[in-house]
Amino acid sequence: LFGNIAKSDGFCIDFIFYRRAADENEDEVLIRNHDLGVNDFSMEEVAQLYRPSFLDPGRKTVYTAAMGLDQNQHEIRRCTTKEYYHLTGSTVYAKKLQQEKDAAGITAIESATPTSKTARNISFLRFADHLLSNMDRSFAFYGFRTAKHRFNLYQGKQRAPEMMVNMLLNGGAKYNRKNRF
Repeated sequence: LFGNIAKSDGFCIDFIFYRRAADENEDEVLIRNHDLGVNDFSMEEVAQLYRPSFLDPGRKTVYTAAMGLDQNQHEIRRCTTKEYYHLTGSTVYAKKLQQEKDAAGITAIESATPTSKTARNISFLRFADHLLSNMDRSFAFYGFRTAKHRFNLYQGKQRAPEMMVNMLLNGGAKYNRKNRF
């Protein structure tokens, strides 16, 4: 059901759709008809038919997973936050953007900008004066040409979780030498 809402940031467009809510009775019937429990599976059956994995989120890693049931020989798969940002493409873009800022002189302007988070009028007026005096150079640098890069970053953020799931479930190129270029 179309929600009569379309949002755009000037480069891409989102349409809002609504889904009809399922009846509570249908859900209750489905839950009642499933009577499987842990005791319904044997360890041999689980080892033969399934691939058990134990997932642990972390601070420096997006996830760490232990694959398999063997205590002595199981595979550890992880995706670090550094790898995640590389998958999104943001590290390459940030490096390229910094080089462009240095060449255009924007880095010096941004580093000399006084803070806007102040309660003193004089400090805020310095910030406003600095901002207004460098507005033309900032607008020229951050013009329409950055829209393509923002869209590519948006695509990378959408693609990265899918690639991380592929790394977790199938090993990806990181764990399978056959999948490497």
